[in-house]
Parts: sequence; structure tokens; C-alpha cells
Amino acid sequence: MGDPRRSKKAFSRPTRPYDKDRITAEKVLMNDFGLRRKNEIYRAEAFIRDVKRRARTIIASKDDDAEKTLLQKVVKYGMIGEKEVSIDTILDFDVKAFLERRLETQVVRKKLANSYLQARQFIVHGHIFVDGIKVTSPKYIVCQDEENLISFSSRSALASSFEHAPKKVKERVISPQQGRFGRGRPFNRRGGGAPFNRQGGAPFNRQGGAAPAGTKPATTGGADK
Repeated sequence: MGDPRRSKKAFSRPTRPYDKDRITAEKVLMNDFGLRRKNEIYRAEAFIRDVKRRARTIIASKDDDAEKTLLQKVVKYGMIGEKEVSIDTILDFDVKAFLERRLETQVVRKKLANSYLQARQFIVHGHIFVDGIKVTSPKYIVCQDEENLISFSSRSALASSFEHAPKKVKERVISPQQGRFGRGRPFNRRGGGAPFNRQGGAPFNRQGGAAPAGTKPATTGGADK
């Protein structure tokens, strides 16, 4: 039977695993939100897909009670403001609206960490509290009421010693002389230049070792006339 707490998956994988456009979009999301696995994107897509499905059903059935319940849920998670409450607004949701509410993202937005990797480390190690409760899951969805209650633990040394100082990424400029691998002479795989002997610097003869200086390569087109 299995564990009843894990009887249902929270997401589903894409049916086309090698779609180029989707893979490119997922790489951008993983870079923007510091995600470690694509399962976190699939979980967000499943939540957005379920909310949109419920919104379309409510629009078709015109159920006021169900519409009020759904809007309260979306406002509670802080995905839309109280002034923008409308069932039509839900249909414009994307994955970023859900990923912004993750605890890992909110810790970076509150300048309690210098990077997403550091924010994940602080959360897993128990340094982050939400409304006085320790939360060790980076995927925890922060409600709108809890957004201003994120802080360091009072017992943590980071509460008094942490200073927000995001790292500056320096762009590396590679000159044409450095070649493809970033250093040394560019290597021509198609025979544009003779390979070098690393010990003596002279051209390397594959048959008899290093060729002496001033010698010409042997011809293979027959005897000289």
C-alpha cells in the first residue's frame, strides 16, 4: 500500500522531455530563482495549472461561493494584491508568481542572504524563523501575513553578525590569443598548425620523435623526380 502521506505526487513531468524551448525557459527560471532541481518548477506549474482550472470552472458555473474561496486563497499566498482581486486575473498567472512566494526567494528579497545558495543553506540549517517558528524547507510557501515576520533565530549568531553584501560577478574577457580553452595557443584540430613537442618546443614527428631544426617534412607522393 505504501505510506499514505505520499500517496499522490505533487507534480507531473512534461510529456516531451527534449523540447528545446521548454528546456531554455527552465534554465532561465533556475538561474533567476536559484532552483536546484526542475521538480520545483514542475511543482509550481502543477499549482498554477490547478488554480487556472478551478478559475475556468467557476467562470463557467458562476458559483459565487467558490469564487470567493479561490480569491481568498490566492490573496492569502500574496500572488495578487487585494485591489486586484478578480477571477479573470488568475488566468494571467505564470510560474514566476508562485516561485516568488517560496521561502528561499523571500529570504533573498528581505536581504537576509547574499545569494539563493546561501539562503537555502540558512534555511536548512535552521537559522530562519517564520512568525517565531523554525522552518527548514526552502520550498515553504510564505503567506502574505507572514512576509514581514521572516527573521533570523534569536539563538543564531547570524542575528547579530550577518551583513548583506551581495557578490559582484566579474565578467571574464578572453582575448583571441587565448583560444578556445582560455589559455595558450589555439589548437587546430583540422591540421591548420603542426603539433608541438611540450618538452623542447620543436615540431613533433610522430614516427621518430622531435624533428631536428631546419629539416623539411617527408613527402608521401612517391619518389622525387
